[in-house]
Amino acid sequence: MTYGSFLSTVRERGEYPADEAERIVGAVVATLAERLPGSSAEHLADQLPMPLAEILERSDETGRTWGVEEFISRVADEAGEDVETAETDTRVVFSVISEEVSGGEMNKLLSRLPSGYAELFGYAELS
Repeated sequence: MTYGSFLSTVRERGEYPADEAERIVGAVVATLAERLPGSSAEHLADQLPMPLAEILERSDETGRTWGVEEFISRVADEAGEDVETAETDTRVVFSVISEEVSGGEMNKLLSRLPSGYAELFGYAELS
């Protein structure tokens, strides 16, 4: 999937204006890059289009240990939104990521995150 296709899918799924989709994707992916340890971010980056891969590759080696609530709060701060909107935005972006990433890589990613993240990615049965 190209970056344009990724943005288009997010825009359609979230019913965002064209200029909003890029801002929202950037906020969610930048926050995810902070949360993931470097190796996990790099593996995820390998399966996403540029410039999303570039954002993820800036992850530090240790990553943060935020739970879901803190993650959503960080997305809200990054995007300049309230927490409810940030949660919706995160679900939209994560749903597109989960469709783009291979099943094996998605399993590895979810295994490195607390169970509440699985629901955000659309895998409620794993929570």
